[in-house]
Amino acid sequence: MSGNKRAILVFGLAMFALLGFSVGKYFIGDAGAVRIGTKNFTEQIILGELLTQLIEAHSQIPVVQKQNLGGTFVCFQALQTGDLDLYVEYTGTGLTAILKQPPMTDPDTVYRLVSEQFKERWHLLWQEALGFNNTYAITMRREHARRLGIEKISDLADHKGDLLPGFNHEFLERPDGYPGLKEHYGFRFEKAPREMDSGLMYRAIAEKEVDVICGFATDGRIPAFDLVVLEDDKGFFPPYQAAPVIRAEVLADRPQLAPILALLANKIDNDTMARMNYQVDEEGQLPSRVARNFLVEQGLAGPDAGAF
Repeated sequence: MSGNKRAILVFGLAMFALLGFSVGKYFIGDAGAVRIGTKNFTEQIILGELLTQLIEAHSQIPVVQKQNLGGTFVCFQALQTGDLDLYVEYTGTGLTAILKQPPMTDPDTVYRLVSEQFKERWHLLWQEALGFNNTYAITMRREHARRLGIEKISDLADHKGDLLPGFNHEFLERPDGYPGLKEHYGFRFEKAPREMDSGLMYRAIAEKEVDVICGFATDGRIPAFDLVVLEDDKGFFPPYQAAPVIRAEVLADRPQLAPILALLANKIDNDTMARMNYQVDEEGQLPSRVARNFLVEQGLAGPDAGAF
């Protein structure tokens, strides 16, 4: 064998061994880990970081994050198939989008219903709620709403031919979104809603590219962009309490996860979640840093906890 061929062979064997080690290490590292998923918006990524760092701070359980997986059904199906073990869901989303039930307004009733149905149908267990209600919020520029005399959602009917809405894909499709809103309030916008990514809606309304958007109650950009939330005067939107949902099999194998997750129960109110969202969206802080700072403030992690 020539020197060149021998060198190529040695290099190839070395690369194969290195690749094999790396792949093996990846799967070994992933084996036995709790896989935490997130949807594709800021709040979810922060919550994924909170759960990850909390579990790491209070146990030796390895954690793997799978961020930005997409919308509700991507995460939910991944939980069903066992590709995910845990993610944060919202009770109103579980009720209307997943269970296909009509909206209800009592938070305790909604939480009890989704908890019972998820356990019975899919062996998925809702843990204690985190404390905030991230309901949909129909929002406008404050000065625009004031000029038109719009204070509540039903007021939009008088201006349905003039206003251009901008909604994200889920809001355009879900029964607790625009389809249900049209039926419940008895009107629709004459200008077809512009479909937009959630992260772009706030800039678009601030720059007057659209007039009405489907915001989120815990989004810090609502006050930052001087937007006003219109009163849901006909009580359409259900409560959207955020809570971890975990596979029963995982909790049976790792029972210590239940008391760890319970450490976050009722610890995050709407203002706190909005502040954390703002820190990431507008101040450019890393979700991992924002999550760690919150856990340190709450005494749930030490200041030297690794989060980067």
